Amino acid sequence: MFAPPTALRRVVAALLAASLAAAGLTACGSDEPAASGTTLTLTIRGNENDKAVFEQRLAQAKKALPGIDVKLVQIDNDNYDTKVQTMFAGAQAPDVLMIDEAVNVYSSKGQLEDLKPRLASAGVDPVGRFGQGALDTYSTDGKLWAAPDRGGAMVVYYNKDIFDAQGVAYPDSTWDWTRFREAAAKLTVRDGGKVKSWGYAAGDWWPWTMTWMYQNGGRVLDASGAPVVNSSANVEALQFYNDVVLKDHSAPSPIDYANAGLDNGKPDALFEQGKLAMVTTGFWNIASLKESRVKWDIAPLWHGRKSAVPAFGSGLAVSSRSRHKDEAARLVAYLTSVEGQLPIVTSGLDVPANLEAVASEAFKKPTWNTRGVNLAAFAESAPVIYSPPLVPEWKEMQKAFTDGMTPVWKGEDSVQAGLDRVQKSLERIIR
Repeated sequence: MFAPPTALRRVVAALLAASLAAAGLTACGSDEPAASGTTLTLTIRGNENDKAVFEQRLAQAKKALPGIDVKLVQIDNDNYDTKVQTMFAGAQAPDVLMIDEAVNVYSSKGQLEDLKPRLASAGVDPVGRFGQGALDTYSTDGKLWAAPDRGGAMVVYYNKDIFDAQGVAYPDSTWDWTRFREAAAKLTVRDGGKVKSWGYAAGDWWPWTMTWMYQNGGRVLDASGAPVVNSSANVEALQFYNDVVLKDHSAPSPIDYANAGLDNGKPDALFEQGKLAMVTTGFWNIASLKESRVKWDIAPLWHGRKSAVPAFGSGLAVSSRSRHKDEAARLVAYLTSVEGQLPIVTSGLDVPANLEAVASEAFKKPTWNTRGVNLAAFAESAPVIYSPPLVPEWKEMQKAFTDGMTPVWKGEDSVQAGLDRVQKSLERIIR
């Protein structure tokens, strides 16, 4: 769910070097077992920055949990699930594993332990610590397969200069669809036939399209898990979205992206160049825009008939094959505590999943936030995060949306026809 861009890696690396040096911490994850007690294996995905933050957290955990040592195994993003599954197949499953969209691929194979009773034994109230929406992401059939660890809501990045020039008030959580659409139209500035700035950025990325459906009361799957994607609520939602692009021309179409030399639905370059007034994206772009000349800030996402905000993050799961489940659960409980999540905050790596941590002054006013970005937008969004349908067929589901809706985004077919195609594909994929 996360893929920090190059700029973020540079910023986090610098922050980490300083924080590690100040704390006098050294790397954890030794191959050597503890002199006494239990050695757990923990697999994480990501880059050197992700590893460095985990090393800092594990150094803290070692002090808080005497007798528990941890061997940290870092795997690159592209090969993570394949390598972890190989570990399971080779009877070398990790005791604790970082997990994200593939949570139900693992849980459907019986590879994960239900954390609900184990967190209760550790004195953790999952709802109070993470919020129901974050828990739903990692839950099926009343069982909790992972504890949320990182989980930043998507927010609105906006260009202050464009808003000021057009006399439009900055966005906030009171905005509804009507206000958003009116603002996007005013913020789309043309010079003759050429667009100087777009009001909004569109594309077929799932958090963008699916959020309109959820904000309109729609769903992709019903409570029984059956596809309901071509419902009237979803048709209405995506018609609104597509009208912003093809009728209002307030957001670039696939052709506009191509004319700008950009991949379809990849608006970050437009925002950095000051040619985009609003884009919905995640925490990672804060580091990407740190050196930008654009005057920007962030705000919570608008709402439709209801509030619904997507989030990106990861969780920590305990393997059902672990011989040390109690110790593994204690480690997860510590790493998701306020103390265990503090290095995520101070390093500027990501948004912590712990609600107390994300609402803390340490998160909202960190020393690295020299631009004064409104980080409270993440805390304000946390209570309305929705859980996407992370079924084991998640990847096939995304392909079905792309295949079915591409003609719609190009204006070559109706929204109803596109969603009918997606519905038929999902009925074949999800049985």
